[in-house]
Amino acid sequence: MYEFYYDHLKPKYLDRCKLLFTDTNSFCCHIQTEDLYKNMAENIELFDTTNFEQTHPLYTKTNHRIVGKFKSETRSLAPLEFVGLRAIPYSFRTTPKNQKSELRGLKIICKKKVRHEQFLTVLKTLNPTLSSL
Repeated sequence: MYEFYYDHLKPKYLDRCKLLFTDTNSFCCHIQTEDLYKNMAENIELFDTTNFEQTHPLYTKTNHRIVGKFKSETRSLAPLEFVGLRAIPYSFRTTPKNQKSELRGLKIICKKKVRHEQFLTVLKTLNPTLSSL
């Protein structure tokens, strides 16, 4: 994982790539680029895109379940918003407001009651300088 981040992502994107969090088997980065999927296509051998829509140009079964290949947790949808309170739990939204968000690191019973907006509230409460967001 670290090799991918320091040998591939950082040299490619420089200061346009920021590590948001990492845990034992994943990390989340904020990458500023014109077209992330075009960039992924340049090194498709690094990715497992079996969770993309089958109609997506990058969809392939070639690297399915291959150890060391990276998979997008947001599938073929670009994340719109991310809130990381710690490595786990975190939340991200891939669709416009008032639609589905993904919550990670929560027990199933909590996932039914906790929403992305509550992550934002906690973040703003812990860091008052973000209250204007």
